[in-house]
Amino acid sequence: MVDAKNNEAIAQAENEKPIASPCAIRYKVECEDQFGPDFECEQNDKPFDLKVSEKSVIQQAGPAPVIEIITKLNVATKMPKYKWPGMGMNWNTWGQKDDDRKSAFGGTMGMGGGTGGFAGMFPGAYGGMADSESESDSEDEKDDEKKDGEKKDAKDKKEKKPVKPSLDNKRINKINATRMVVHSPWLLKAIRDVVQYYPAQNLTGDTITIHEPYHVLAHHVTELRDLRNRLALEKGSEDDEEDDAATTYEHLKVLLDFIEPHVERTVLPARRRLKKEEATTTYDDLWYLLRPGALAYAQHDDTWIGCVIKSVSYSEENEDEKKATAKVWFLDHTWSSSRISRSKTEIEIPYFEGEKVVSTLNVYPREYLDRVDGGKRREAFIARGEKARDIAYAGHSYRFYDGRDMSEDKKHVKGPIVAESQYPYWANFPNHKWGFSNQYGDEEGAIIYDQGHLQKNSVPRKLKPLEYDAGTATAEALNDDHRFLLCPVMVGFSLANKSWQPLNVDFMTDVPFPKKTPDANIEAENLNIIKALSYRQTKSKLAWSADFIKNKGEGVVVLLHGPPGVGKTYTVETTAIHTRRPLVALTIGDLGSNESSIEDELARWFDLATRWRAVLLIDEADIFLEKRRTSDLARNGVVTAFLRRMEYFGGLLFLTTNRIDTMDDAFMSRVHVVVGFDSLDAATRKAIMESFFQKLSDEMGSQIRVSPEAKNYLLTDKEVANLDWNGREIRNAIQTAIALAEYEASEKEGFREEDGILVDAHHFRKVVATNGKFKKYVEETRTPAPKDTDSEWADV
Repeated sequence: MVDAKNNEAIAQAENEKPIASPCAIRYKVECEDQFGPDFECEQNDKPFDLKVSEKSVIQQAGPAPVIEIITKLNVATKMPKYKWPGMGMNWNTWGQKDDDRKSAFGGTMGMGGGTGGFAGMFPGAYGGMADSESESDSEDEKDDEKKDGEKKDAKDKKEKKPVKPSLDNKRINKINATRMVVHSPWLLKAIRDVVQYYPAQNLTGDTITIHEPYHVLAHHVTELRDLRNRLALEKGSEDDEEDDAATTYEHLKVLLDFIEPHVERTVLPARRRLKKEEATTTYDDLWYLLRPGALAYAQHDDTWIGCVIKSVSYSEENEDEKKATAKVWFLDHTWSSSRISRSKTEIEIPYFEGEKVVSTLNVYPREYLDRVDGGKRREAFIARGEKARDIAYAGHSYRFYDGRDMSEDKKHVKGPIVAESQYPYWANFPNHKWGFSNQYGDEEGAIIYDQGHLQKNSVPRKLKPLEYDAGTATAEALNDDHRFLLCPVMVGFSLANKSWQPLNVDFMTDVPFPKKTPDANIEAENLNIIKALSYRQTKSKLAWSADFIKNKGEGVVVLLHGPPGVGKTYTVETTAIHTRRPLVALTIGDLGSNESSIEDELARWFDLATRWRAVLLIDEADIFLEKRRTSDLARNGVVTAFLRRMEYFGGLLFLTTNRIDTMDDAFMSRVHVVVGFDSLDAATRKAIMESFFQKLSDEMGSQIRVSPEAKNYLLTDKEVANLDWNGREIRNAIQTAIALAEYEASEKEGFREEDGILVDAHHFRKVVATNGKFKKYVEETRTPAPKDTDSEWADV
């Protein structure tokens, strides 16, 4: 019923007299004349025959048309058709004075004489001479003729009317570009209402110019038809805006009548290919496939990202380098300023022959893959966008990473990281391809996010893709399309390598904290104190500083001392696990060796540890803790710089040392708690071994097994006990025995990894024998260290 009503209204509108304007379409040609001045020709409602015009074209005057079609031509004035004497005649007749053979130059043509011909025109050039009558003219007669001629020329010039240029006597050398100029204000409004996003097309001003092949109209012809049909219904109703609706309808009809043949010729074949079960496209139809504003997939640096198509252009500099370039934008993290904003990049599509499956291109609208995979990739992009959003709005996040980084080297990274929304100015960053140009000012109303607040420019008119910037600073308000568009690459800090790298959120997971960690080799009372201080610094919101000086004395410093391998570092690691905080472990190599570099590096690491609320460990900190001496001013400066920075650190700092007896007295007043570790006794050593065996079983299962004989040997053999292994040596021995078992198994014929590895007692015996020989050698060659008798500095 509705369709019948629509058809009736349209038919009625077709029969009514147009009320648009005196001229619906004005055709114009802009001519660049090769031998004369440039000119224009116009005619109404009828296109030019641009092969050759038989009739003179007169420029039309009057009001502006609905649309104007302008074609640029390169033309040249046609040369007159001269009848050359002697053509088709006997050469002997050329010199005769015959009126039938008057040349186009006003006389008879002869090679040697006469008033015409080359000799007459150019006497002397071809040996000819002027007529005898001309030779006998007097000088006075010549002067009179000259004056009469000048008067005649002046009179003719005065009476002569200017002749309008036309194509009548022009030869068309080349037909150049054609463009449409839309003049009708009703049609301008209709187009602007329909076209919500088309950055490559300027839609502002009193007129708009659309170049052939009219991409913006071809992309929106369906919407324009729908608008025309709706206006046909309004046109037939009694409404205050009836005149506007009728005028808009008529002008839309003019536009569609002109553009639809073009659409039939170019767009319909492309549509048919895209409607296939497996959509295909041709190189020439890429402009239609990649419609501006479409949500799409694009491949950049071997990684797929979600994006919005902005425009497509073709480059045909030469046959071998033909390519199409798609400009796209997406939401990205500005690594230097903790901000999410639009970024843009270009995706090149090499030339290809024939048809190509759309989903095999390196950029294409997501709807065509949705048909194939049911939206699986789209859902995966939204999920990873949610992960990137959480990190961006939190500022940083403690994660586990297992995959390649996004630098040019594509190195594999595995271990705990801190994913960041920005990296410090002093950080060394590897070369990468993920630095993009921002869209600030590039489009109307581009929105910029800062952590905690939102900046938004004014938007003079609503464009749909601008909605992808959203209108709120809250993470929860970002919809699925926002998350789809979020770039997956963020800056991250590898805690194991202590390096900044571009990382992909696809390879980020929650940190796999162990379900159980054996107790450290520490008294229960001391362990409780460490846990209490750790909780205060990493989780408590009621932390209080007793110092009257602001920002001074707000941190917690724990000093762990004891022989190597007794659990000092392990205690710090388990503390980080229990508090679920990142562990930043430093050595003297990370801090430098002179006063200025150490102070700068300490400031940087202390700032990061405070921002991340991390557990900071300076392992083997003997050089910082040693007593100052009058004979070593360089080391004194290092100790002083460390004391100064430590005073204002607000986080949780662990220091470990093997030489508590050499510690400077000034440290004692700055340390909150000192915990000593004894050498391992037999019971503790056995407990450590059993914890390693349990860890191996939990993580590797049947892939790597330790035989009961091997366990019994390691736990009860006197030769093993006499080695007095510390915790680190026990770990190394077990790892070495496993490596020996793996190698021996791989050397056997028919070995398969799925059969698993068995670690036997003889593997441990080899390790024990080698370790025993090494310890014996060290004991024999070791000499006692000289006693320090140098004077000490006072407390500061």
